[in-house]
This record gives sequence, structure tokens and C-alpha cells, in this order.
Amino acid sequence: MVDLSKRSTTDFGMKTGAEDARDRRWESTFFMINVIFLLILFFIVAANFDVHLQVSPPQSDAANKLPPEAPQLVVKADGSMFLNGVAFEPKQLASALKTAAARTDLKIAADGATDAVIVAKLIDEAGDYGITRVAIETLARVPPDAAP
Repeated sequence: MVDLSKRSTTDFGMKTGAEDARDRRWESTFFMINVIFLLILFFIVAANFDVHLQVSPPQSDAANKLPPEAPQLVVKADGSMFLNGVAFEPKQLASALKTAAARTDLKIAADGATDAVIVAKLIDEAGDYGITRVAIETLARVPPDAAP
């Protein structure tokens, strides 16, 4: 038995048998908690989550539809542009809009591979020429095996 009365205040390295047993129990419990945590992580990662989500795209229902006679600007992925079916150079947008008698309305249909920045610049540029209402039209994708 260790006589604690003769123990120096600087001798913190000496432990009693009870303190040693308590430290060993804590160490074994600590390692067991680590093992259980790792097993839980393994089963979470290895689990096969079978989630059935049904996603339906939103449908557009614009209250302020443009009139059918509003000119349509088509932008293709290669940069070519058509206004009401007539091809023109991107630099000639102002003259093409004047030729098509576009006053305040314009429909823009862009290819899915067209960069959104190009479409945004066209909308901004059309605003400089007096267009105040722009509708962006989307077209259904045609499967590659269905050739027109």
C-alpha cells in the first residue's frame, strides 16, 4: 500500500491501483467507441439507398404572352442567327429588327448548347434598340434517332 502522506506534491507520476484500473477501463471504452463509430460509418456508406423520386419539370403559364405576330429570333449553337427564318450576321441585329418591324416585342429561341451569356447579351442589346418585352421560348428536344 502506498502511503499518501509521504508523497511529494511534485510526484504526480505515482498512481494508486484504483487510478490505474480506472484509466485502463477508460482506454478500452474509448477504443470500443471508435470501433463502433467506424462500423456505423461503414454500414452507412455500404448501404444501398433506393430512393424513388419523381421529378416533374415546371410548366410555364405566362399571363403576359406575346402576340403571335411578334418576331422570333433563333440563336443556334454555332452562333448563327435567324429572325423570322431569315439569316443575318450578329452585327446586323439592329437592321434585322427594323426590317422585321419589331417595335417592343421579341421572342428568342436558343439552341440548348448555346451559352446563356450570349442570350443575355442579345436581350440587353435588343433593349438598346427599343425592345421592352422579351419572351424566351423553349423547344422540345428531338431524339437523335428521329431525323426530320
